[in-house]
Amino acid sequence: MKPTGLYIDFPFCVARCAFCGFSVQGYRERPAMRYAAALEKELCLHAKNTEGEHRQITSIYLGGGTPTRYPVELLTRLLSLCREQFHVASDPEISIEAHPATINRANLIPLREAGITRLSIGVQSFSDQQLRGLGRNHTAQEAKEAFRAAREAGFHNIGIDLIYALPNQTVGEWEETLQATIALSPEHIALYALSIEEGTLFHKKNEAGHLSLPSEEEGITFYETARTTLKQAGYAQYEISNFARPGYASRHNLLYWNRGEILAVGLAAHSYLNREHRENTDSLPAYLEQLASDRLPLVNSKTVDLREEEIDKVIFGLRKSEGIPLRFVSHDPALKKTADRLIEDCLIQVEDSRLQLTDKGIHLADEVAVAFL
Repeated sequence: MKPTGLYIDFPFCVARCAFCGFSVQGYRERPAMRYAAALEKELCLHAKNTEGEHRQITSIYLGGGTPTRYPVELLTRLLSLCREQFHVASDPEISIEAHPATINRANLIPLREAGITRLSIGVQSFSDQQLRGLGRNHTAQEAKEAFRAAREAGFHNIGIDLIYALPNQTVGEWEETLQATIALSPEHIALYALSIEEGTLFHKKNEAGHLSLPSEEEGITFYETARTTLKQAGYAQYEISNFARPGYASRHNLLYWNRGEILAVGLAAHSYLNREHRENTDSLPAYLEQLASDRLPLVNSKTVDLREEEIDKVIFGLRKSEGIPLRFVSHDPALKKTADRLIEDCLIQVEDSRLQLTDKGIHLADEVAVAFL
């Protein structure tokens, strides 16, 4: 059976954050329940269309949005449906994204009992001032309490997501957030540089000149500070933005970077199956209407030829700290020529018959990707 990841999207949030450019909206019970019913139908349609017949689901990821805003009974039923409709591995990694304001012992215990093995908590910062600026509906103390509640509920694989290079943020404040995170001792830490997305509150403020952002050089300092601090605390960097204790790298995320197969369901979901990219509609009314008519909500699909797949494996694989086998480029004159040039520019290096980004290359990963494209 082919190992496959299953991604389930929940486009409803507690509130839209100032930086969020995703297809999300505020949680309202009636449309949220209609959406959940449509999700179940989409899962069943994929199973009926034999997507699951020769696949083994090795990971399930409930993302969004804020899936923990939903009633725990609904999430439990959805996971049961996945097991009924697909061949789920005996020891799958089942992750759920959580907003600190939406989790407590009352819903965490039944989520763990339903099979959730991994919790990814979107803390973003341990500074109350920065949390208010980001539009987060929780304080630093509430985030810490949510983490401790997850531990008490029996979760042994918890990740914390952080954002750096925030408006008016200093390196000292970033170090305080890092130390507050380390003090909780999560198994996984993901770091993301703030990105100003069109249509967001931050984008409007920036266009109006009301946002004071760190320079590119300061952003590099934030990142390097985190790399050094987390390494000293025992976290191994296994991908550009991700750090973990030994044995706790995200299996689901590794599927993306290894160009494994992903079946994604939900609003604006993107699947990669049988060398084909498939994209769901990002319109909620259209998504609901299509599934009400027993049709998959696809708006686009594109076949990836063998050449494109080879390049994708190089580009995505180089994001990992371990890099890629040298044979990924050595068999192809054009790829080898590009790799040789990038080695000369000190952006990638050969280590134990593998190609890896150098420290310089990590900061210029997008340029490396463009070079191979």
